[in-house]
Amino acid sequence: MQGEVRNRLTVLSDSTFITTTNIKLWLNMAKDWALSYKKWPFLESSGSDLIDSTGAYPYPTLMKAKSAFLVTVDGKRYEKIRYEDYLRYLENYSDGTDRIWAEFDRTIYINGNACDVGDAVVIYGQIGVVDLSDDDDTTPFADAEPSGDEAIIRRAVAVGMKKIGNMDNQALLEEAEAKAILETIWARILEVKPREVLKSTQRFNRINIINGTLRRNDPNNVGRFNY
Repeated sequence: MQGEVRNRLTVLSDSTFITTTNIKLWLNMAKDWALSYKKWPFLESSGSDLIDSTGAYPYPTLMKAKSAFLVTVDGKRYEKIRYEDYLRYLENYSDGTDRIWAEFDRTIYINGNACDVGDAVVIYGQIGVVDLSDDDDTTPFADAEPSGDEAIIRRAVAVGMKKIGNMDNQALLEEAEAKAILETIWARILEVKPREVLKSTQRFNRINIINGTLRRNDPNNVGRFNY
């Protein structure tokens, strides 16, 4: 990737104006930009802990703040609520056993009344990615979506063009191409997502005999029977 950026900027390897250090910095900036562009499923991960008497559990290492979307305790799914509502619940129902959790800053709070000390906690969320440093380091796109690396290269090239000067229009085109690549990747992911039907979705289409219409199942429209 370093070599590709250098070639596209027509920069020699021994240049003192645009150095290897510059290019590495731009690639890491572009990597952070691309990985933050969407909530990429290949960045989903989990971390574990054990229930104790505190009720507070730090975010797993490298997991992005506010990215936790699922918490299970002893294999049971807990429902996320706002932190303010979580505090209000404990104030009003100090012995309440609802399976709920909330987060504040980088801490997960779990209702200990619904579980036992020593139960396993699993927190699911999106991880951050450390900077590339060694020449043989790869990005998360390399295995999951290889074309994403091309978007990173184009974004890094755009940064380099701005440093060179008088290339703002070309830089904008490179950025636009980088975004288009990421949008194409995301469109493919979205195309697959509807196939992940909720278990609660009814398994058969419904026929309206009076109107002669067929209503197909929609996982986001569960329980609505109006036509």
